[in-house]
Amino acid sequence: MNLKLNQLRAFAAVASLGSIRGAARELGISQPSLTRAVRELEGSLGEALVVRHHSGASLTPAGQALAEHARLILSQLERAQESVRQFSGSRRGKVGIGLSATVARLLLPGVIARFRADYPSIALSINEGQLSVMGPLLRGGEIDFAINTVFKASLDQDLTAQWLFDRRFRLVVRKGHPLAGSDRLDDFARCDWVVPHSRSGYYRELEELLTSRGILRETNRITSDSFNTGLNVIAQSDIVGVFAEGMALAHGLAGVVEVALDEALPIARFYAVRLRDAPITPAAAALLRLFERTCLGRNLEWSR
Repeated sequence: MNLKLNQLRAFAAVASLGSIRGAARELGISQPSLTRAVRELEGSLGEALVVRHHSGASLTPAGQALAEHARLILSQLERAQESVRQFSGSRRGKVGIGLSATVARLLLPGVIARFRADYPSIALSINEGQLSVMGPLLRGGEIDFAINTVFKASLDQDLTAQWLFDRRFRLVVRKGHPLAGSDRLDDFARCDWVVPHSRSGYYRELEELLTSRGILRETNRITSDSFNTGLNVIAQSDIVGVFAEGMALAHGLAGVVEVALDEALPIARFYAVRLRDAPITPAAAALLRLFERTCLGRNLEWSR
């Protein structure tokens, strides 16, 4: 087997664009040259990877299996080149990160200002969402690390997680909600709820508490991983939800308040998540250190 980078680039472009013509245009080569590179790759692997048809090109099962690896290989090669240049004094390149809504709103503004001051020529890409969204981006090399809530028992084996801080869940309602002054969690069993999916694991403990008490049921549950969706629904109706502590304060103008319950809700644990055994560039490492230092400065306040 003798795989070549030009073959992987040609194949990855076809996989991404679904078109031989589009891939050739993207790479700045002729269609015959691109087709030849893909066929040479298929010959080396002994498997058909691409099927051409009138509307473009699609991947065979073997091609689908290779596509994720090809993207990661090319991404890591680009990161390796950037690392060498950055160690030699260059502060150019790109960094991609994934953040939960909590981190994006409470930590990012201060961190990004310091990072831009030190690395003004780095192209920074920020994705917001749960870890279930960030996993594929990490594996595809689109982001260098993610900072998300994690239930470590459910973390995939190809990922590694470094604890950063804890943040307690808080019940949130709109200002003026009929139960805004209640201190009993059970009172909210008669309300509709908007809550995140539990597939990432971090929400599991909270979900178990609410369902075991009969507060959260299939009939009163609206499920969404979007912070903005949850915020808008809560702020403009009597539906209740849960955010990490401090998020309502950060969005006071949105008309959402935390409820002062007489019992503490479970804690969400936030981790820096990376692809195991995949190094990151000096610029990405510098950005991660800024997040770590910011968290260390706040842990005594947040981990209560």
